[in-house]
Amino acid sequence: MMLWEMIKVIYREVHYRMLKENVTVSSNKKKFEDSLKWQANIKLGLGLQALWMLIMGILLGISVALAPKDVKGIAFASLLPVPLIYSIYSTGLTASYLQSGRVFEPLKPLPIKNLNLLVSLAIFIEVLPALFLMLPSAFFLDDAIATVMGIAWVFVTLIMGHAIGLFIQVKFGGVHVGRGSIIRNLAKVFGLLFMVGIYLIVQLLVRFIEENIRMIAPLFRKYYIAFPMVASTVYDPLKSFIMLLAYGVPFGLLYLYSMRKLWESIEGVKVYGKAKTKYKLLTRMPSLALFEKDYKIIFRKTQLLGSFLAPVTMTIWFIYMAFKSGFPLLQGALLMLSIGMLSMVSLDASFKVDMEAFEVLRSLPITKRQYLKSKALTMAFLPLVLEVIMLVVVLIFKGKEAFYLTPYVFSPLLGAAIGVGYTSMKIREVEMPNFGVTDSLLLILLMAVPIALAGIILFFAGSPYVYLGLGVVYIVVALTVLWRV
Repeated sequence: MMLWEMIKVIYREVHYRMLKENVTVSSNKKKFEDSLKWQANIKLGLGLQALWMLIMGILLGISVALAPKDVKGIAFASLLPVPLIYSIYSTGLTASYLQSGRVFEPLKPLPIKNLNLLVSLAIFIEVLPALFLMLPSAFFLDDAIATVMGIAWVFVTLIMGHAIGLFIQVKFGGVHVGRGSIIRNLAKVFGLLFMVGIYLIVQLLVRFIEENIRMIAPLFRKYYIAFPMVASTVYDPLKSFIMLLAYGVPFGLLYLYSMRKLWESIEGVKVYGKAKTKYKLLTRMPSLALFEKDYKIIFRKTQLLGSFLAPVTMTIWFIYMAFKSGFPLLQGALLMLSIGMLSMVSLDASFKVDMEAFEVLRSLPITKRQYLKSKALTMAFLPLVLEVIMLVVVLIFKGKEAFYLTPYVFSPLLGAAIGVGYTSMKIREVEMPNFGVTDSLLLILLMAVPIALAGIILFFAGSPYVYLGLGVVYIVVALTVLWRV
């Protein structure tokens, strides 16, 4: 009971730290307290996660339920990479918060025999809801023994992911400078997109298995020793049990090794990579310098990064549907414009980036115009990167026809320009704007107007030159607003 009570305290502290880093929540006291009530409650928090995972698991299990009897095990095994990746990412994320938040500092003086085990359990409890992601698939195996073996494989998969996540934390957890920090940031972006896009990933995986189960079956039978193919042995209990031991023992040993070293990793922050000791102070335009500063902060804080990836995560399903439909001009133009306008979603967060050191910022010789332009760049950057990637892909597959969509790549500038243009009317100098409910409603309306207007014009005037001309008009409007802000 004492161990459980300590885990509950640690769970609450970790989620408290997560909420504190989420500037869109922590800046509002009531919102912060309300979020803390359910996110920091271990039973409620894990219960809601388990319920969500169970719902996703039913969708995931459709491919197993519909598969013929002779390939059900293969369909089940092909789903295991999802909980494996979830376990690795969740372990790494929680461990990083434990380290950066110094959560275990109050426990050091206490006579606790095995802090490593306590740390590991506190992290693993965040992984456990993923078990419910695969439970429906295990039950759809339609055989009691196979179901038991399937659940055992899911549990071993979570242990594997947990062990790998702990090992990464032990060996590489710390402060990364130079190239290491870039790789770490890219991994963080991938992890966030994976977690947010899990519904789409599940849908695509289910559809792929349903359509290609007969094609992948020979591959799974030939390489059944490799993971995840090995889990397809669930209908052969003896072979499956031996394979469980073959995977469970080495990853169990990796887990024990990582657990012993985990406290050292969390207690002492390591620094990896090399930073240049000789450098030149580069002079940049104030707006560009502030933009660069913003993204250095954003990539250090996962919750902030999630806010700025919103235009990607909110449209990921529509991007998939557009490409599936062949990216027609009307659908493509409205999608790209919608992604651009969604850059306004990060308006509040772009200012909250400076919340911790705002007084320092105000002491700098920058003007209100320079400050607002830097925020426009901060809001537009990630959506702009997504738009460029989309356009390149469309140009490769559709050729000249996609050329007419080129101006819409810069639509994030329009969304950002409208956002900072509205903000300029609320502040008189370099200060933190305060957005209320009325402001949010007005911003949503301003976000919708360019999309609705484009939809009407492009629907009734479908000439490719109209697409090109309207895109250019929007760019001119964006640049004009930014110039006059």
